[in-house]
Amino acid sequence: MTRSGGELGKADMHLHTLYSDGTASVQAVLDHVEHDTDLDVIAITDHERIDGALRAAEIHAAGDYHFELVIGEEITTRRGHVLALFVTERIPALRPLPETLERIHDQGGIAIAAHPMAPLTPSLGARSLRAAHEAADPRHRLDGIELMNPSAAGRSRRAARERLSADELELAEVGNSDAHVLEGIATGWTWFPGSTGADYRAAIGARTTRPDGEFWSNRHNVDVYRRQLGAKARHLRHTLRPTGEWR
Repeated sequence: MTRSGGELGKADMHLHTLYSDGTASVQAVLDHVEHDTDLDVIAITDHERIDGALRAAEIHAAGDYHFELVIGEEITTRRGHVLALFVTERIPALRPLPETLERIHDQGGIAIAAHPMAPLTPSLGARSLRAAHEAADPRHRLDGIELMNPSAAGRSRRAARERLSADELELAEVGNSDAHVLEGIATGWTWFPGSTGADYRAAIGARTTRPDGEFWSNRHNVDVYRRQLGAKARHLRHTLRPTGEWR
């Protein structure tokens, strides 16, 4: 597909399902992407688990979908949320940021700062972003930064986030929807040269990605959070051990 004067792919790599605090099943997410979006690549990135993404991969492999699927996870580090893409095993939560980034890269994955500097949800702050940028070990560095996230969290401190990225971080800049409901999917996305998951990954390395999207209305934000309450409670019950230790 030709977009914006060139051959570009469109990716939304930050989606949630009922396996964590999303409100739609894996099957429903895949069906919605297939029939109601023009996305070329997606990633399922449930909080602290990849079994939903693995189940999605099974369904996707058995179907005839027009888009590619990447296995991912949204990980809560001690400094905030990080997206792990192209991983094969779950990475535990609440570890130091350098350890989490190392675990992602040791699996051959890439690490994206999710909704950085957002005050409304656990997010990497400017100090953590700079520390990762300056890390001597390349395994402790981020690969990309989510500059477009259409949620209320993503809208917060947008200008400061974009300024820090442009002036200091030298990371691939991406957009994602962070969708927890079906109608949120593809409201934020990344343009990249090509159309496949491998092309997306190459574009991250070459820093040739471009974020795009539309911010949610206040009404949509309120509706999403209302519908998420039960899903978040279910996710916490599943994720927390009886001892209170995060799995």
